[in-house]
Amino acid sequence: RPGRTVAAGPTRAPTMGDAAVPENAESSATSAIRGPTAAWPGTGCTTMTTADPDGSAGSPAGSVLDLYRLDHPSAANAVEIFAGDWSSTLPDEVGVDTGGFAPLFDDDRITWMVETLGGVTGQRILELGPLEGGHTWALEARHGAGEIVAIEANQRAYLRCLVAKEIMGSTRSRFLLGDFNRYMADGGERFDLVVACGVLYHMEEPARHIGLLCQSADSVFVWTHYYDREIVEANPNLARKFTAETEVEVDGHRHTVHRQDYLDALGWGGFCGAGRPSANWLELDDIWALFDRNGFDIVDTGFHNDSHGHGPALAFVARRR
Repeated sequence: RPGRTVAAGPTRAPTMGDAAVPENAESSATSAIRGPTAAWPGTGCTTMTTADPDGSAGSPAGSVLDLYRLDHPSAANAVEIFAGDWSSTLPDEVGVDTGGFAPLFDDDRITWMVETLGGVTGQRILELGPLEGGHTWALEARHGAGEIVAIEANQRAYLRCLVAKEIMGSTRSRFLLGDFNRYMADGGERFDLVVACGVLYHMEEPARHIGLLCQSADSVFVWTHYYDREIVEANPNLARKFTAETEVEVDGHRHTVHRQDYLDALGWGGFCGAGRPSANWLELDDIWALFDRNGFDIVDTGFHNDSHGHGPALAFVARRR
């Protein structure tokens, strides 16, 4: 875009979902930054090879000196650490293009959630899977949340959250690295609201996860994919990812979970699914039943999308009775 500094990385088709991989990027997407690159040990992150002040070639590829940036400090430099991995686009006023594809810093789902709840001003919010902190920033800067604790399990996504937090100047948000289900299971903290956008369909035990959501706050926002046999089987690319279904019982509720394998998505550096090769999807009726069994009513639903490339999806707000 005019007036924006572009961080190197592939261009991908926009999608509103926080899916594990863009619809047209099922294979590995590692991109060079500018000039020769070297691996950041232990992360697989590519970094720019520095040049001598006279413009001659810098240190050999693989040198620790490749980790240094000797140009003028900028937000773009920080973004480029993870070039090719970003899912989110930053707001236009930042003037830096991440190469991402999803407008998560300006997401209509969050605006809808806030309006449905009647506002979140001053509230303590637990956010699960912030990815790159787009929703976190919007809740704080645009909607006046009092405090946000955002928990991310993916190490590289967690670091991108910290980059975005620094660029955007957030002060009332705290990012933690680890398993949010373990955090909620400890039961030590209560929140006004849990935001679970794009996480339910990444769970191995989705019914248990819903129970943890409901014990952590009196209001819950969810955006998720769900399993619908007719829709899935009509899409061969989607159907091939579902390899098994199992009858389970959780807290007296018998239901079927449908295993979805991530397949080629695991080869993308920006992968943002769970830390396992597969997840279990719920059918929509079972999602409703599990919230009901946990004492929650569905206040409203929105963003119904039966044609989403990663599977049918919707958003909803639930409140304790």
